[in-house]
Amino acid sequence: MSVRIVVIGVGNLLAGDDGLGPRAIDRLQTLVPAGVECIDAATDLGSVLPEVASASRLIIVDAIRAGGQPGTIYRMTLDELLDRSRDRPMQLSMHDMGLAEAVGIARMTGVRLPPTIILGMEPTRVGLGTELSPVVQGRLDDLVARVIEEIGRPPKSTGDRP
Repeated sequence: MSVRIVVIGVGNLLAGDDGLGPRAIDRLQTLVPAGVECIDAATDLGSVLPEVASASRLIIVDAIRAGGQPGTIYRMTLDELLDRSRDRPMQLSMHDMGLAEAVGIARMTGVRLPPTIILGMEPTRVGLGTELSPVVQGRLDDLVARVIEEIGRPPKSTGDRP
């Protein structure tokens, strides 16, 4: 059976709340239906994107600093992410290469992404440490539930824009 939906968790398990994406993937592994592949990309989203271009849908899970209260869950399309990264000062990722940069590089190399949704959470603390903050830890199940909900939702986007 070919993979229809791919869920990628992005983050650094050694950097506090930045480890949110991989922790969500760990929980999702046993919860997703057949036809859904979960990938822990750690801090290297750029190398994974070409491998998922043939999926029918893509969901990316990451910590996102957008100015909200810690624990705020964000949902955006790929186009919205790119527009926000151009128009507003926000840190879309705490890694060496952020989401917008990884998508930009993928596009420059000819990778066209499937319809993509980003689900993220406002971190409390990003820095040396292996534990999530109490606020983010307390909302992790809510984020996982949002991913499961997103998997069941029909895509509205037509895909990656040129």
